[in-house]
Amino acid sequence: MYIGDTIRLKAEFKNFDGEYFSPDNVVLKIYNISREIIEEINVTPYEEGKYQYDYTIPGEEEGPLYFEFCGTVGGKPVLRRSKIERKWA
Repeated sequence: MYIGDTIRLKAEFKNFDGEYFSPDNVVLKIYNISREIIEEINVTPYEEGKYQYDYTIPGEEEGPLYFEFCGTVGGKPVLRRSKIERKWA
């Protein structure tokens, strides 16, 4: 992924039976290479259990970013996490 480009971050949540569900209070968190939170964004599902967010890759430095969609179900945390490789060219 290129610095300055806009990408679509996605996550899906399914229960143990494979059915989609929407957790409570879902937040998209972006972490830097040191695993420090650099952004927190409240998100809502576009369909049951499906989330997306258009994110512009910041250019302070090259190297990976990490993102997670996290929320709660019955007071217990659930999350989906992935990595964004970013580069200038």
